[in-house]
Amino acid sequence: MRELEQRRLPRRTNGPALIATVTMFLVPFTPRTAPAQLGGGIAQADSMLATGHVGAAESLYYAVSSARPRDAVARAALGRYLAARGALRIGAVLLEEARLFGGDTAGIARSLVPIYGSLGDYRALATLPASPLSSGEQKRVRWLVSHPPVLEFPDTVIVLSYKPLVDGSGVGVVSVGIGERRVDALIDPRVSGLVLRARAARRRAGLRVFDDDSTGAAAIVSELHVGDVTLSNVTARIDSSTIRDAKRAPPSVVVGLDVLRRLTPTFDPTARTITLRRGQLPPTIVGTRAPMLLDEQGLRFIVEGRWETGASAAAAKLLGTQRWTLDAKHGVLLLQ
Repeated sequence: MRELEQRRLPRRTNGPALIATVTMFLVPFTPRTAPAQLGGGIAQADSMLATGHVGAAESLYYAVSSARPRDAVARAALGRYLAARGALRIGAVLLEEARLFGGDTAGIARSLVPIYGSLGDYRALATLPASPLSSGEQKRVRWLVSHPPVLEFPDTVIVLSYKPLVDGSGVGVVSVGIGERRVDALIDPRVSGLVLRARAARRRAGLRVFDDDSTGAAAIVSELHVGDVTLSNVTARIDSSTIRDAKRAPPSVVVGLDVLRRLTPTFDPTARTITLRRGQLPPTIVGTRAPMLLDEQGLRFIVEGRWETGASAAAAKLLGTQRWTLDAKHGVLLLQ
């Protein structure tokens, strides 16, 4: 997979050229798998992935897709898997192919929405067939086509402080700026995107709100400041649902790890610091590479041969006490 991600696909193409391009990327990774082993197909690969056998699952996803090059189900499964492991553009292209091959248009659209969002491909999102987006979300996407997000990173590496957590409520608390106002935000590996609680959010300057629906509203944060890093025109969700917590009031701002994925963050609970980077990890940083998935369901990663979610006690203890790096591009947590 690392070799695959280091290659570059050309920009969006159509028809036979697109199919030929992606097929070219699949061929070098096709393992020597006997036809009988392909009988279980995608269900078997899904089972392997669910039980923590990531390498075997990946090999089978590739093998089935290569053996059945116009099978929409196989193409879509490989695309979803690769996108969750960090190969967002290649995953999107494979899902687009699956739709061309007669795949479930609505199901593929649901998978493509968060992928296009992470890529910042709002033109593709605005024209997505069978889009599941609400009216407010569609208006927001159309606005973002002409007002794309911008990342301002003044230095190669930026270090900021945070308060680590070990109680399972999140990775930690960090001070962020929304417009001109500073607020403590919970970094939560269980959620996707930027979430604002309705009561406080609507009074904030620097917030563009689109249509409401039954659970809240789609919004845009004009500027999100994380340390000296500024992310402009950040998509957000204003959550109006009622949350009751006997221990503490719900945080007014929640940040998913996917918001920080481009910054390759390193969390050091002992030093109580987060290191953000512009570009890839330097080769001097070493550690144990734990396979992970990062998508709309949040973060899951392998610990001692089994998947842990952001809500598990094992994950909370590890992320709250051990230095680790989110290397989303290569689909791993680097544990140090």
